[in-house]
Amino acid sequence: MLRFKVKVLLACVLVMGIALGIVSAQSDRAAILEVLSPGVEILRAGTENWIAVSVESVVGVGDIVRTDETGTARVTFFADGVDTDVLPNSQYRIDTFQGDDTSFTLRVSVLLGQTSQRLQRVLDAASSYSIETPGMTLAARGTEFAVRVEDTGRSGMLVTEGVVAADNETEEAEVPAEFGIRAPEDGPLSDVVRASTFDELDSALDGCTVSVSTADDVSINVRNAPSLDAELIGYASAPQIDLFYGRTTTTGWYRIVLDEQYGWILSSSAEIGDCAMLREFTDDYVEDGASVLPQPTPEAAEETEPAATEEATEEAGSGS
Repeated sequence: MLRFKVKVLLACVLVMGIALGIVSAQSDRAAILEVLSPGVEILRAGTENWIAVSVESVVGVGDIVRTDETGTARVTFFADGVDTDVLPNSQYRIDTFQGDDTSFTLRVSVLLGQTSQRLQRVLDAASSYSIETPGMTLAARGTEFAVRVEDTGRSGMLVTEGVVAADNETEEAEVPAEFGIRAPEDGPLSDVVRASTFDELDSALDGCTVSVSTADDVSINVRNAPSLDAELIGYASAPQIDLFYGRTTTTGWYRIVLDEQYGWILSSSAEIGDCAMLREFTDDYVEDGASVLPQPTPEAAEETEPAATEEATEEAGSGS
């Protein structure tokens, strides 16, 4: 009799375990992978071999989608416009996909390359959609945005519609439509800057190459704001200035880096090289004096600054 009770008890435990396993399995939803152009593979969770996909397949939690230089894929989570395009030379992983059509938790990772996300619905309070990258975590609620992860782990994001929140555990920022943000792996978030392409985002944050000339090899006054009345923070020679990090919208002032901080010069001789977009600032913008990155190049840092006085010209031919 005791042996029978033990068997019944074990059977009940086994049934409960199976039931719990079924519930657990049902908590992870599946998505549809569609091949838009050839060159798409899947690495199933817990496996080691990549599987080529020619038309479409089902993908779930833990699966990684990889594209080669020609491959493009679309991962559709819900039929009403919750999907992601995985562009060439990219890797994309589904980390969490639970819930139902009304309320869900969706967490994915862009491991490398570029993706475009569409979330054509306003999420309820119980839903979340986040993207992990090496540089930051992105959270969206009804929007369209693109993500790029470079070989170095540097991550960038551009918003087309809606608002996306970006954070890296110590900082956070709201990025509206037609703006972007960037962060290196394990580094700080950049400023939120206006950009519609990743080339524009890079130019706005990394600066644009420039050539500046002055008469008689005089130095140029560098101020903390684009105004002749602004505080003078130092002097720069024309050869020392090889990058602009911004300009004013209506005047001839340009933002540079001097001694690891931003400053402004007035110039009518500047020739800007190939540049997707030079960041624009309002005429009344004032720097806060904080140290910034990127730092001046070693070549510029080693140059000897010419003697300068308050009478040094703001630009060749105009007095300060």
